[in-house]
Amino acid sequence: MRNLAKRVLIAAVGIPLLLAVARLGKWYVVALVLALQLAILPEWLRLWRSDGIRSLVPAMILAALAVDFLLIAPDSKLATIVAAAVLGILLIAGLFFSKRRPLAVLSGVALYVFYIALPLAFWIPLATVNRFVRLEPAGALVILFVATWMCDSAAYFVGRYAGRRPLFTQASPNKTVEGFVGGFVGSSLILPALAGLGWVSPLPLDYVMLPIIVGLGGQAGDLLESLMKRESSLKDTSAILPGHGGLLDRFDSLLISAPLFLAYLAATAA
Repeated sequence: MRNLAKRVLIAAVGIPLLLAVARLGKWYVVALVLALQLAILPEWLRLWRSDGIRSLVPAMILAALAVDFLLIAPDSKLATIVAAAVLGILLIAGLFFSKRRPLAVLSGVALYVFYIALPLAFWIPLATVNRFVRLEPAGALVILFVATWMCDSAAYFVGRYAGRRPLFTQASPNKTVEGFVGGFVGSSLILPALAGLGWVSPLPLDYVMLPIIVGLGGQAGDLLESLMKRESSLKDTSAILPGHGGLLDRFDSLLISAPLFLAYLAATAA
């Protein structure tokens, strides 16, 4: 019960803060993304135990900055040049600073960039691209956040009180089929509720795709991170959020759902 109280308290503080940032606009979201990229980096280093990876921390920070720049810069040609330059720097750094296990070290760096930094950076276009008008005034990023929280909460409570059949014991012995279904159902309630309030004008397909992206893709992201922690013999990536674990534990679902949601919205934008 004490753990549940901690979870509720953190959520009561964190959820309004994240929603406020998502609504405040571009540079607030950029600042949040950069802060999370940097704050999650120590957790990733703890998760990815390879000799030499810590020597590439400056290159990883540079890569995160480059990824953010790619999604902010109005000049696509300049962004491409920056991306190519950063890639070259990372490869050269890997050559000189990871002589013992270069493949393992560079794999950890690449995964940090493409599994953590880039998906977080996708929050920027979700919050700022004007073509997603059907999800206004609520906002695409706000909808993704709320649907994810509903999914997580429903999966947690349904799994805790009604879970019987294990879902994927290789990743987590506590995840259940009932919790997974509860999360999917929870994520499907958001768009009808927002549409009823007049805060969105979704396409019929949106009612199907949002639960698939969040309820399936997001929960798959949770299981993926659980697999990584099990391989590294970790229960949580850190203890920064009492009752939740680390920041990576808290945002693992969004690392999969954010790219999928952005791709779907871009493909169906007017």
